[in-house]
Amino acid sequence: MSPARFLLLLPLVLGSVVFSPARAQSPPDPVKYWIFFTDKGTGAGKKADAVPVRPEALARRARRGGAIPSEIDRGPSPDYLDALRTLGVTPLVESRWLNAVSARLSSGTLAAVRALPFVRGVRPVGGVKPLDTEPPRPLVEASPVAPASGAFRLEYGNSEGQLALVNDISVLERGIDGAGVRLGLLDTGIGDLTKHPAFARMLDEGRLIESRDFTNQPDDGSRHGRSVLSVAAGFDEGNLIGPANGAEILHARTEYTPTETNQEEDNFVAGLEWLESMGVDVVNVSLGYSKFDAGERSYTVEDMNGDTAVTSIAADRAAALGVTMVSSAGNEGCSSPDLCWYFITSPADADSVITVGAVSISGARASFSSFGPTADGRIKPDVAAMGVSVWLASSDTGYGFSNGTSFSSPMVAGVVAQILQVNPDLGPIEVRDLLRATASRAENPDNALGWGIIDADAAVTLAEAMATATEAADAPAPLSVTLFPNPVAGAATFEVRAPLRPVPVRLSIFDVLGRRVAVPFEGLLAPGLNRLHFDAAPLPPGIYFYTLENGRVRQSGNLVVMR
Repeated sequence: MSPARFLLLLPLVLGSVVFSPARAQSPPDPVKYWIFFTDKGTGAGKKADAVPVRPEALARRARRGGAIPSEIDRGPSPDYLDALRTLGVTPLVESRWLNAVSARLSSGTLAAVRALPFVRGVRPVGGVKPLDTEPPRPLVEASPVAPASGAFRLEYGNSEGQLALVNDISVLERGIDGAGVRLGLLDTGIGDLTKHPAFARMLDEGRLIESRDFTNQPDDGSRHGRSVLSVAAGFDEGNLIGPANGAEILHARTEYTPTETNQEEDNFVAGLEWLESMGVDVVNVSLGYSKFDAGERSYTVEDMNGDTAVTSIAADRAAALGVTMVSSAGNEGCSSPDLCWYFITSPADADSVITVGAVSISGARASFSSFGPTADGRIKPDVAAMGVSVWLASSDTGYGFSNGTSFSSPMVAGVVAQILQVNPDLGPIEVRDLLRATASRAENPDNALGWGIIDADAAVTLAEAMATATEAADAPAPLSVTLFPNPVAGAATFEVRAPLRPVPVRLSIFDVLGRRVAVPFEGLLAPGLNRLHFDAAPLPPGIYFYTLENGRVRQSGNLVVMR
């Protein structure tokens, strides 16, 4: 199938992004548009009340967010909305992040709206869809994996293979399951979870915080969202276990799936703004833009630059507020961009989004997994996980295998929840960079699988080490350690000051994968100043971490080896 390559109909400037008029005739009226405002109201005009924001969201913003605009929680100006209504325009969805509303406009009202002095631009609402389309030809099937006898404390059933591929079983065996982290999903409906054993513990413990519908449409029967949730956070020992099976869950139904109905991005924006206000820490998006029915308008491949699609703009805004965004790369891959859309979809093109491609259980790239780069030349996807024959909740009560980047993405989102469990201070970009640095192709990323298949154990271990270093730097301790020179090419000296009595300590060096590569000292330190010598020459160049441990007291820092 050929990709939809429709141009946008109206000029609009968002930052440096310019939308050009299409040459094609406008579709029949009315059409749903985004109406962007210049500001949120000035002078004596009315201002919208701030939306309620949960304490969890405020705490996350303070901990991980960047510079936050003062009016981020206020919607568009009531005066501007009243002016639209005077023209006979009914605002449908209001976005406080975009300072915009969606509305259906006839050709007559379109010109009048564009002429309003407080309107910055107008453009049609785009469409999104679940990324669960089966590839046209059979894929290499992964055989169900038999549980390793006596190897693990938990029984993972057929989900063992997908967990083992990303090295997450050892993390789960340490009891790291996303507890205390809020995971949000933007997807189709999830239905009645009470019938499915994968969600029994979640429901019993009250960890499904809320599921809210943003479509204003009847139930279409799609349970794509349920399958996605099961991969990330299901728990039915002996059948299926997800990495974030201890996390709190929020779900936004933003997709109405019948093909004759547009899948509209305004639902996505509204759902994401709600999830952020409810205090989510990580959001999974197994949705994206690609091909559309004849006559519908959409973005082109050239628009996948991280700054054009409204869903990408909203995803970047969520990341700026401290939410780690994880998105499927898309199922648009094939042998050549002349034969299909080929490239990643939105919001996977966003700068701050962790974009996930798909592989089989052998580690080979799935033929349908979308390629990078972005239209502005950035490497995408970022990382990869299993997306071929993924074991998941496939019916009201049962399980099955399915394919798609829809199911590689929630595996990574679940691991992100584990990372934030052990180090809640990490921001979205730090999480992304940590996953990249510990993935299978970290030294040689490409536009097929990015930095490669994630290594959950290495990423979580490194996150723990970073948390320990931060705690040690912030808290007074009876030990102190400094290193010189740093960077180092050969001999280095650790100067350790000990309290007024001998103390047992161990000085360890770790690489970026969290592996202990050297123990320069282990024993009793004399009171006062001790000089511990270390030869870094045998270590390959790179960044390392050192940790000085004394029982529960740790002092840590970075060691840079150069040649």
